[in-house]
Amino acid sequence: MSATGYEGIVVLGVPRSGTTLLRRLLRAHPDIACPPETNLLSAASRFLEEQRFAGGLSVGVVPGLHFAGFAEAVVLDRLREFVFEFWRDIAAREGKRRWAEKTAVDIFHLDAIERLCGDRCRYVAIVRHPLDVVCSLKELGDKMESHLPELFEFVRRRPETYEAFAEAWAAGNRRLLAFADAHPGWVVRVRYEDLTADPRTTLATIFDFLGESTDVDAVLSRAFSDGESVGLGDWKTYASHEVSAGSVGRHRTLSPWTIERLSPLVDDVMERLGYEPIRRKGSPGDDQRRQELARLVTGMKLSSSSPATSS
Repeated sequence: MSATGYEGIVVLGVPRSGTTLLRRLLRAHPDIACPPETNLLSAASRFLEEQRFAGGLSVGVVPGLHFAGFAEAVVLDRLREFVFEFWRDIAAREGKRRWAEKTAVDIFHLDAIERLCGDRCRYVAIVRHPLDVVCSLKELGDKMESHLPELFEFVRRRPETYEAFAEAWAAGNRRLLAFADAHPGWVVRVRYEDLTADPRTTLATIFDFLGESTDVDAVLSRAFSDGESVGLGDWKTYASHEVSAGSVGRHRTLSPWTIERLSPLVDDVMERLGYEPIRRKGSPGDDQRRQELARLVTGMKLSSSSPATSS
């Protein structure tokens, strides 16, 4: 533990919320090492997973080792040391005092992260407008020709891609809000839109919270001039040479029909995060378009059900 009472920093955010940009800015701090995505915490989360059965029986590493004489606290201590030691080595190699971890899918493993890291870390959370996130996730999936594994459950549950991603955004941020409410002294939350509009003020807020105040202008300069290991993350961010708000509002390309469908999935969380909820009531022409579509569909059904005539 350092003099500030914690050892490391964990970046939290739904994928495509600006976590890679935040990682570039954190690593430009003279005392913070933030490597490319390591996936260490998501792997540790899977290590701790348990399958529960009737009668209170659980199958997994922790209950298994309990029967072998190892208390849960011992298992967590050893796993924590295994994981943290990699980041300590990275920080030492860079000559920095503190490490930070950013892997975009960590938000979906927050229960295990809370259990493993607890107050030994501070958490920098970044949120972004849900409709911009779903557009970016769709673009990522198209390029990957697949989805992030943590999104599979949402895609299986909702065959409509945008709806699946909207549900994932809401689930991740609900868990984040609950975590921050339970541990207000551990978490600082910023919005992607604020970071891109006013990076100096937003970064100063983050660094002050971490007890790592520094020259923010120097950080912004280094973030886009230093050579770095790219690793996994947002390819657009790595191609950028400054903090830009160019991706804010990209959801305006979505149709009103799609936006209306996403509204009930995200509105309540949007309000809690300080965004204006969607709650679209439709434009005056929407009813007419719906009626035209209904007539078209009805006509197609009638046509397909008519008996074929012989010539």
